[in-house]
Amino acid sequence: MTNQFAERRKTLLEWLQIAIELELATIPPYMIALLSIKLPANREAAELIRSVMIEEMLHLALVANVLNAVGGAPHLGPDSIPEFPLQMNFKGAAFKDRQFPVNLEAFSSSAISTFMKIELPALPPKRPALRSFAINVPGLTIGEFYNKIRDLLTELNSMNAKKLFTGSRSRQIDKDYYWSGGGEIVVVTDLDSALSALETVIAQGEGAWPKGKGPEATGFGTPFDMGHYFRFSEIYHGCRYKREDDPAFPPTGDPMAIDFAAAYPIVTNPRSELYPPGTKLADLNDTFNRTYTVMMKQLNEAMNGTPKSLYTAIMNGMHSLTPVAHEMMKIPLETDAAHTGCPTFEWHDPDQ
Repeated sequence: MTNQFAERRKTLLEWLQIAIELELATIPPYMIALLSIKLPANREAAELIRSVMIEEMLHLALVANVLNAVGGAPHLGPDSIPEFPLQMNFKGAAFKDRQFPVNLEAFSSSAISTFMKIELPALPPKRPALRSFAINVPGLTIGEFYNKIRDLLTELNSMNAKKLFTGSRSRQIDKDYYWSGGGEIVVVTDLDSALSALETVIAQGEGAWPKGKGPEATGFGTPFDMGHYFRFSEIYHGCRYKREDDPAFPPTGDPMAIDFAAAYPIVTNPRSELYPPGTKLADLNDTFNRTYTVMMKQLNEAMNGTPKSLYTAIMNGMHSLTPVAHEMMKIPLETDAAHTGCPTFEWHDPDQ
């Protein structure tokens, strides 16, 4: 029993670290699509994308709390931050139908369709026919991955609860250090609180159906109470869901003004080498990456026993990245004047 518990616990720790990296990987593409929008165009779409991005940051904190509660240690560093284009893989195997790149790219129908693939609900009764790709999922989705984590937590708790939840309460991120419009942080100390934290991730991300089998999503009619897939679906199809819509099909409600041309023509998936040394774009990209790296370090500190670092990471880090990215998006490339700059989200640590 002891060896079995140890092996299963090792799997749990690996899965929770994968979940942290998965949540982190969604933030740069969502952020870049959002910042590339030329406001006031696409204001409704911008608010929907922003709401999802904020919730992904909450999910990162929630998963970290679960990992800390079971005696693990979240890790954010140069070997765990995403590079783009990103291929989603789990345990070395392609994430079933997830054999597609996740790009850093401008707000576009292509970007939104990729976001819909990422956020595909766990068990839709039918598949919507989309214009640019076919969805055929024979296996895992993100929601099912989190359900496997919940099942494994429950299994280990029944085997030996005292040896499972061994993490220090001091490593938990609580409401004193995390607050936003994206939902409530959950302090994890036992099975019930762990399942509650993961339920928030599942419900906000993949599990909140507007209508269909089971109870409808809380507050249907309020876009931010729908799962991420449905918010992106409204942008993709240019209209809102209404109460009588079947969630397996596109929305048919009020139109949403969408103008994919009203976005900066940023280069897709740039690397630092694209910007010649000494140029304005190179300097701005270095500034962005240094700030991004400091923010990742602060997030890592926040998830590993110094929760007050979270405030600094968000207020100083995230807010400092936006103006730099916006400035880059207005500067044409020297080698391709039809496209403008885009941050590379690379680890830039002068001390290493």
